[in-house]
Amino acid sequence: MLKSRLKSALISGLFLLSSVIYAQTPERIKLGMSVALSGPASHIGMQLKGGHQLYFEYANEHVLDEKAQLDLLVLDDGYEPNRTVDNIHYLIQHHKIHALIGNMGTPTAHAIKDILKRHQLPFLMPYTGANFLYNNPQFPTYTLRPSYLEEAQEQIKYLVDELGHKKIALFIQADEFGLTLEQSHRQALRDKNIEPVVIARFRRNTNAVARALTQILLTDTTAIAMIGTYEPLAAFINQAYRAGFRGTYTSVSFVSSGALFDNIIAPAQVMVTEVLPNPNTCKGQVCALYRRLSADKKGAISYQSFEGFVNAFVFVEALKHCDVETFSKCIVPAIKKERSTNPAIQALFKQQKSRAEHPVYRSYLKY
Repeated sequence: MLKSRLKSALISGLFLLSSVIYAQTPERIKLGMSVALSGPASHIGMQLKGGHQLYFEYANEHVLDEKAQLDLLVLDDGYEPNRTVDNIHYLIQHHKIHALIGNMGTPTAHAIKDILKRHQLPFLMPYTGANFLYNNPQFPTYTLRPSYLEEAQEQIKYLVDELGHKKIALFIQADEFGLTLEQSHRQALRDKNIEPVVIARFRRNTNAVARALTQILLTDTTAIAMIGTYEPLAAFINQAYRAGFRGTYTSVSFVSSGALFDNIIAPAQVMVTEVLPNPNTCKGQVCALYRRLSADKKGAISYQSFEGFVNAFVFVEALKHCDVETFSKCIVPAIKKERSTNPAIQALFKQQKSRAEHPVYRSYLKY
């Protein structure tokens, strides 16, 4: 009898202990991210990863309830779509992620859209302006970025309306990213009754730009709209200057303007469309916190890490309206609400230039 009572007491004690532990265990929201942490585009991926981590670490300690915490699981895809597909399968099957956030690239996003549709996995604030994300993609998604069409329109406005260029060539990465931007730039040019002088292409993740440069130099081009990552674009500009070209360049925000400008060694006039105001000079709660936390961590300030930080800030603000059980259906409407009503977020996007839901900003290299 005594032995039976001891056994019963032990079981009751263990049950009580397990209940306490369970009650004290924080709910974990698991977020996945697939970006380039290796290869020619790794500069972008590393900055995006760092910006998200910077705010999520701060939020876990200072913002979120101790019972609801965030895990960010980041995998390297080298900016190659087949590796992105493998990464997303792994994150879903082995980590049971609740959403993807900050994924990088148009070809990589295009490669996983069927997976996102099948699992109805929220695809949040990706680093792309791919047009299909703005046209009923059939899975939960939200983009803070303007579409690539909006960026293209801003570039053509600069080249045609402000500088008077009429002979404009397109220098394009040969993949889904390039195709999306080709269509966007063609539309923006058609709106001005202009057709591209020539469309020259290069292969993703290479600096093989000589053939495309030759194609363009054989025309009367005076300006070039460029689509790619910073290494091949910088190589193109440097080689074009040595070959005698003295025209104007533009690029979309994906390029990483800081890295592009750092790698251009020839005199050049370059305008890059940006999706956020300058992180070094912008004002308000989000900007100040980003600069302070970056200084604390001795991290470099860049548009890419700032974008990751803003993504994370917006997500955490939206998460306050959701819980784990309703997360997949709740999070996108919650982000939309925060984007339109949160004073700190509104103040950030209204700086320098306010236009429609997704403003477009600019950075310049002129010398």
